[in-house]
Amino acid sequence: MSQRMDIVGIGVSVWDSLMLVDALPQPGSVVQAERHLEGIGGGITVAMATAARLGSSAALIDSLGEDAAGTRILQALNIEGVDTQAIVRSAGTTSSVASIWSERQSAERTIVFSPGSACERLQWTPQIEQLIARSRVLHFNGRHGDVCLQAIRVARESGVKISFDGGAYRYRPEILPMLRAADLVIVARQFAESHLQPPSDSERRRPAMELAESLMEDLDCEIVAVTDGAAGSAWVEREGSGFHQPAISPELAIDTTGCGDTYHGAFLHGYVRGHGTRQAAELAARVASENARRLGGLAFATSP
Repeated sequence: MSQRMDIVGIGVSVWDSLMLVDALPQPGSVVQAERHLEGIGGGITVAMATAARLGSSAALIDSLGEDAAGTRILQALNIEGVDTQAIVRSAGTTSSVASIWSERQSAERTIVFSPGSACERLQWTPQIEQLIARSRVLHFNGRHGDVCLQAIRVARESGVKISFDGGAYRYRPEILPMLRAADLVIVARQFAESHLQPPSDSERRRPAMELAESLMEDLDCEIVAVTDGAAGSAWVEREGSGFHQPAISPELAIDTTGCGDTYHGAFLHGYVRGHGTRQAAELAARVASENARRLGGLAFATSP
């Protein structure tokens, strides 16, 4: 494994089955889908596929079951050009799968998932260590936590930038060492609010920029961004002023599956290409917007 990777991700892959419907079904009802699509899901997985589709070299570290879903995930990643040498398959285990209903008018989703058993089997190996040491950016969200902690050590020793993805309703105490180790922190508003724990006597909704500035003060990292859906995202750099990146044409969205994941992947692609933060953030917004106009977690065109 001699090739130096632009971005290496550690995460849990999912095989998604998506249905686009006019309205989410009521209990006991039967609803006909306008469209049906299957494809890869999982935050880090989609981010790596996004970066690869845009032209970066990207690899994924994960554990899959020896089942049909695992085979489909591997095939999809290989089609996108993601390096899968560090993905292991565990006999007698199952891969993660999800069923997603997306309402066309609101772009709201209902998700039912089965986590599978393979995601608990990933172990640290010399192959993983070498892959991370020869990368430019390490990207994770806290899944495969023990492997992430080992990866942080190798990344620091090797001068590899560390990127953290903090999704909404994904905040938990065990990810704090990973969050604090990161150079690049992009988190959802709800994640930022959970970490900063606003005073109980104040119920005001803090502006995203205020959250980003507070995170930068707390974490003292290179870049912080707080994403806020259709309201765009707030960015703060350690050396530089903050700025707001508007969401692009959110009114055209029909399915928000994978929007945050493609946002991360596109930003990291721009980052490793040497784009400034503003330029990379704009690329991320364009890719996420393009993705939301189609059904699926990885639906954007190559040149959004």
